[in-house]
Amino acid sequence: MSELQLGLLGIGVLVVVGVLAYNKLQERRLERQAKGLFGSSHDDVLLGGSAAPRRTAASSERIEPTLSEAPQESHAPGGALDVSVDYIATLETQQAVAGEAVSSAIVESLSSPAKPVRWEGRNRQTASWEPLAASGEYQLLRAGLQLVDRNGAANEQDLSGFGAMVRSVADAVGASCTLAEPAGARQRAQELDALCADLDVQIGLNLIARGGAVPGTRIRALAEAHGLALEADGLFYRRDESGLELYTLGNMEEPAFSADGMKALSARGLTLLLNVARVPGGIATLDRYVEFARVLAEALPAAIVDDNRQPLDQAGLSKIRAQLQALYASMEQQGIPAGSALALRLFS
Repeated sequence: MSELQLGLLGIGVLVVVGVLAYNKLQERRLERQAKGLFGSSHDDVLLGGSAAPRRTAASSERIEPTLSEAPQESHAPGGALDVSVDYIATLETQQAVAGEAVSSAIVESLSSPAKPVRWEGRNRQTASWEPLAASGEYQLLRAGLQLVDRNGAANEQDLSGFGAMVRSVADAVGASCTLAEPAGARQRAQELDALCADLDVQIGLNLIARGGAVPGTRIRALAEAHGLALEADGLFYRRDESGLELYTLGNMEEPAFSADGMKALSARGLTLLLNVARVPGGIATLDRYVEFARVLAEALPAAIVDDNRQPLDQAGLSKIRAQLQALYASMEQQGIPAGSALALRLFS
């Protein structure tokens, strides 16, 4: 081979070796980055491993919040927060922080989100989540912004405001803060809002007096005889043993009922309202509600009509019952049984 050919061959070998070396360096660099992003250099404290070095809340070192696909989850049981309906942030300190200090930081954040926010702490004795208590001491906390209520889905402003609040609290108590990306929460909020819109049903039965206006004293006597009590909002409530609302009885026209005004009031019509999603008992409660309407209509006497003042006969009431049976089944299937704690949150 000529000197030129040997020289070209040598250059080719050097190029190949250089490319291989560069690729190896890149591989090691990416491996280190991946470990830095996803790895953990210490045991999980919640699973009984050794804790990382403690850090006091008064330390001047700032722990920056991080974003992730999902907030840090603990295997601790209990708690009201649910990743399917809440946008959850997790705060962790190296040294226990008093619940009173956390509560003060929440107040000082000057935040008032449009959606309900709940704070929970992990009880170190029971290893379970509990509502934040001023007397408690916590290393692990979490806050959740409810994604949906009867006013609609949480929007971008709601999510960003919540993020600012939890970061402010984290800074105040010296905690790290893990918060999921808001895009996924916005999508969940929209999907959940569409589902709740289909399930949010209220049934109203109107009773129109046949013989003229009915004295308020008679209405009150009949209501209380059947277990209803007049409350501050001007409605008679029938509640179950735990205090949950079953149905209400109100004046079909103005004014609302009041304890002082019942003697002077006369009503030409009454409205019985069943707030389906918030009421426990399912079809059994519906049957009690309809039976009370019939008893009341006979006692007044009055005609049972719909919102268009069209008479509701047995066939119409049976149709309503069949429709609600399907609705109750759908709520069970979606994991939101009527009257459950989750339903009370979503339909508030």
